[in-house]
Amino acid sequence: MYTIFATVLSCGDDLADSEFKKNYMLFMLTAAFALNNLDRQILNIVLNDIGLEFNLTDFQLGSLSGFAFAVIYALLGFPIAKFAKPGKRKAILVTAIAVWSGMTMLMGLTSNFMQIFLARVGVGIGEAGCVPPSHSMIADAYPKEKRATSLAIFSAGTNIGIFLSFLVGGVVATQFGWRAAFIVAGLPGLFLGIAMLFTLREPKAETIPEKLDAVDAPTYGDVIRTLFNEPSTRHTIIGAALVSMVGYGSLTWLATFLVRIHDMQLLQIGLYLAFVVGALGAIATWAGGWFADKIGKNNPDWRLKFVAVSILFAKPLAIIFYLSNDLVFALIFLILPAALGAMFSGPSFSHIYTTIEPAKRAMATAILMFISNLIGLGIGPMFVGLASDLMASTYGEDSLRYALVIIQLVGVWAAVHFWLAGCHVKKQQAKG
Repeated sequence: MYTIFATVLSCGDDLADSEFKKNYMLFMLTAAFALNNLDRQILNIVLNDIGLEFNLTDFQLGSLSGFAFAVIYALLGFPIAKFAKPGKRKAILVTAIAVWSGMTMLMGLTSNFMQIFLARVGVGIGEAGCVPPSHSMIADAYPKEKRATSLAIFSAGTNIGIFLSFLVGGVVATQFGWRAAFIVAGLPGLFLGIAMLFTLREPKAETIPEKLDAVDAPTYGDVIRTLFNEPSTRHTIIGAALVSMVGYGSLTWLATFLVRIHDMQLLQIGLYLAFVVGALGAIATWAGGWFADKIGKNNPDWRLKFVAVSILFAKPLAIIFYLSNDLVFALIFLILPAALGAMFSGPSFSHIYTTIEPAKRAMATAILMFISNLIGLGIGPMFVGLASDLMASTYGEDSLRYALVIIQLVGVWAAVHFWLAGCHVKKQQAKG
């Protein structure tokens, strides 16, 4: 790692667009996104322990995991994307890393629900500064025929972060308690922020004038109209939001489900989910973007139809997992749904960036992240928690099982939108 940093430091701005610099930039941004997801997801594996210590309902736990983070995260994406212009993106990213890492560590020092709720809000404030500048830099660095692959590699940071969260959470929380898990999770971001400050170079902006006249500068109204007036993009955004609702709703409660229903130990859960959701999920996310580029070269509509097919394949397996009483049988059926969970990300963002001009991309990212996170991260975990509480008097601890089955059905709805998006891409092609 030191050799890489030294090499980059020795390179001048004349190498800013070289293949090495592009790939190094992508590596660093993916690492930041991985730590972003580590600090976001570390809560999930210790959620049940926090609920027991603070005597919280499932709805409160769902709001802590989702709502406390999602609302501020989604809203701050708009001003951050507005400022995420060439020359400012690295500064935004480095500052964001410092904030979310510090607030994650602070979560381990809290002593009541309100304190940990506010610290979770602070994590959301910091993490809002990660995706818009990162996507903007990646979209500038890579041509459209490689964009789904590069964005899928970046998106694989989600699964890498999940891998680390379950691994760190399972091992550290088992040995030292849930508070230590937050402190250990927050530390690496401080070191990465310093490394990025001294070694990361922004790519040259793609055909964007250095200054835009006020009348030419894009507004959020312009970007929203551009996104939602195009049927394929509109269906892609809706599909991505619904998939996020299922994904975040399921992932938040997965460890708690395995503790309550199957009496698994936290260390076992951490190791298993780190491998299945984290490692296999990262590979599947990259493979999804690569395959979407491959199949989409001659049939662009299948970049999005492929996402629909993968969702429809995964949902029945997920439902079998939640309904099974045999632990080994259930864990086998979780493998594919867990691995395929983030496969939609690369093709979705790639499609949106292909249909919108470079000057609007960071703002388009903010809009998409706002919708996906408000619906996905904000509503998903709370929906499961509320459904579990409402069914608890009838089904006892099995209420969480049935709440998680119900939310899987939303995935079928998402698949319909991705398929319709692909159909509209095909119609646009036919029109020339």
